[in-house]
Amino acid sequence: MSSAEQSTASLAVAGIDKLTDRKRADILDAAITCFSENGFDNASMDAIASQANVSKRTVYNHFSSKDTLFMAIVNKLKENATLAVPLVYKGDESLAPQLTRFCHGVIEFHCQSESRALARILVSRFIRSPQLGHEMFGNGKIFELRLSHWIVSAQADERLVSFDIALGAKQLIAMLEGFCVWPQLMLNAPNPNEAQRQKIVESIVTMFLNTYGAAAKA
Repeated sequence: MSSAEQSTASLAVAGIDKLTDRKRADILDAAITCFSENGFDNASMDAIASQANVSKRTVYNHFSSKDTLFMAIVNKLKENATLAVPLVYKGDESLAPQLTRFCHGVIEFHCQSESRALARILVSRFIRSPQLGHEMFGNGKIFELRLSHWIVSAQADERLVSFDIALGAKQLIAMLEGFCVWPQLMLNAPNPNEAQRQKIVESIVTMFLNTYGAAAKA
């Protein structure tokens, strides 16, 4: 095969791969829509195929079952959370602005429409099958784990006092979720506006550092 033919073949394969990836993404988006509107148990693979504008066979080519689709949604939420809210300890910056950026990131992530839709699907499924949530997420949530690593570094620099790291991380995340997750999921409350977010984050960061900060170095 000539170099020109090889190049043409490579471009053709790349085009097929892109089309396959796009179809997979369309199916996943369709599943999110169907699960959100009808619930996991009532959503059928036929409905998902119709929503994605693909054949049922195409759906099964990508996802062998509804459970496989659900796991893909869980992984999508994990991936989105991992990319959306970074937290890297900086020894040359005070702790308050580092925590403030992180808290705003967590709120922003949870207030996004896609995150909210994914959360509704997961919560409705986990309420019916609590063990499933443990199997998929383990003992810690992504934001709690990321914050825990940050706390370890701040303690090593003696900028935070010694305390139960897992408990402290859970406390901060739970306070945030109390304003931007559970009221919206359970009561259909509106997302906090910008002024409210500023007040929420400022108060939570202040409480956290007043409780755990080593005053001279925080």
